[in-house]
Amino acid sequence: MHRSDDSGTTKNFTDYLSQVAGDAWGEEASDTFPFESGEGAKGTSGVIDAVTNGTNTIGYADFSKAGDLTIANIKVGDEYVAPTAEGAAAVVADSPLVEGRSDGDLAITLERTTTDSSHYPLVLVSYMIGCSEYADSAKADLVKAYFSYIVSEEGQKVAAEAAGSAPLSSDLTTKVTAVIDAIK
Repeated sequence: MHRSDDSGTTKNFTDYLSQVAGDAWGEEASDTFPFESGEGAKGTSGVIDAVTNGTNTIGYADFSKAGDLTIANIKVGDEYVAPTAEGAAAVVADSPLVEGRSDGDLAITLERTTTDSSHYPLVLVSYMIGCSEYADSAKADLVKAYFSYIVSEEGQKVAAEAAGSAPLSSDLTTKVTAVIDAIK
């Protein structure tokens, strides 16, 4: 089972496979599943439903949506590791920022080929995007307050409980907070 629609989940899954599976995969990262084999389903819920109700099916979906489905471990170094918030947070924390971006752009180049088994490199990073300057100071204050809550300890806890999100490292939190503080 694969997504039939364009998907960030598909792009991250195919990016991971393109980096770690080499010629066995043989495709670049893509928003659409690169093969016409298998069966496509619309959205994460469609893939989950198809795998749940199918016979001998496999698929890919956000860990937070997998529910009671069996989750495959992936090989990292010499070990097979299960997805955990700690492993996801570790790979993000140890991945470099994309080079050549402005100081306020904290895009990450995920280190998917890590051999550190305390890392789980098959992750999707969500980004907050805002303007660095607003004509209306009240809007700037609202954006800063919203972004500040998201990166706060409480916001990170709520995200982990509600969506299974991995927490930001203290170093990344410091970098994000500096960008938020610079909003005018």
